Amino acid sequence: MFKEKYSKKITLLANMVIVVFIFFVFALLVITLAGCAGDNVAGGGEGQTVEGLHDTRHTQNGGNGVSLKEVPQSSRGNNEEGGQLKEENSYPDNLKETGNNAGEEQYKFLSKEELLKFKPNELGGVMVLMYHQIGYPESEWVRTPENFKKDLLNLYQKGYRLVSLLDYISGDINVEAGKSPVIITFDDSTQNHLNFIEKADGDGYEIDPDCAVAILEDFYNNHPDSGRGATFYIYFPNPFRQEKYIKDKFEFLVSRGYEIGNHTYSHADLSLLDDEDIVKEIALNAMEVSNSIKGYEVRSLALPYGNYPGNKSILASGEYMGYSYTNEAVLLIGSNPAPSPFSIDLDPLAVPRIRASEIKVEGQGLYDWLDYFDACPEKRYISDGDSKVITAPRELMDKINRKAVANRKVYFY
Repeated sequence: MFKEKYSKKITLLANMVIVVFIFFVFALLVITLAGCAGDNVAGGGEGQTVEGLHDTRHTQNGGNGVSLKEVPQSSRGNNEEGGQLKEENSYPDNLKETGNNAGEEQYKFLSKEELLKFKPNELGGVMVLMYHQIGYPESEWVRTPENFKKDLLNLYQKGYRLVSLLDYISGDINVEAGKSPVIITFDDSTQNHLNFIEKADGDGYEIDPDCAVAILEDFYNNHPDSGRGATFYIYFPNPFRQEKYIKDKFEFLVSRGYEIGNHTYSHADLSLLDDEDIVKEIALNAMEVSNSIKGYEVRSLALPYGNYPGNKSILASGEYMGYSYTNEAVLLIGSNPAPSPFSIDLDPLAVPRIRASEIKVEGQGLYDWLDYFDACPEKRYISDGDSKVITAPRELMDKINRKAVANRKVYFY
């Protein structure tokens, strides 16, 4: 009798625990789905400073699931960015390639099975990662070599592939079907980005294996399909902090496909300068790089401290002492993923970045967004495998930027 009494109590308690657990799992699922439906990972915005990062995720329309229905024959998709698409863009049925005639450009298309498997969305959000130092100890603005290696491996295993910042801006994203582009940027051109160690016999130098570039090169050599690319935003007078090697380091980076970006000549807070001094800061930086590497053009700018000047137009282009500069992208400090290069939401003069840190990121760091995209894959840019074709769910037709499309083919499913 005693055993039976307590056995019933234990059974009742176990059932209560199971009910509470099921309720918790259900609530967590509802919260996750609500976040996917309401959050946007592709908003621009005003400058975000080191002192006060915005803790908001902007909103963008999105669609869930995959449908192979045809796009309705209507003028849907018109917008002020370039007008109606030239053709009604239902995805080709049972086609793997088109353009087989002589002199006609080749296009690759996915089968229905591949569409269902990969669910391409080239109007999804793109992570532009912001690093500062690679070194010790780990802190808000310092990533250890071990953690940087961990970041690269996690990105790779989750299906992200490196592309350059300028390739992202131009839409020249050559990523295999089902994978996503990710962009890596480094601010401030510290020595631990690219460190040359002089050999004991004085015969040249070798690259510090714990510096950022060495880690990137080693990862690429071990994972050739990981992509290769990063942009280093430098300032003068001594970028990378080894004056005798400035030219050698520039040449090393460019020869391996890395980009050199503008961080102004003296890491100036542009919000405190007049137009003339702003143009001077940007132009002198680009001019110095061009003088070191003949013919090289610096074509993107990362705002020091994330601060805009009053006149944003001079960030895009200007002239000083006969030298003209053009920036195709201006990067913020930011806290959220950037829009697709084909989306009307992208403002090239306000490209947000994600802090590649795990300290004081306020829920907006690299691993927060990796978790978000794991939970909401329909919000992530997923490639169809052909940079000449843009593929996206038909729910996003209104998001396409006609001017950015250029001569590419656009299809919805």
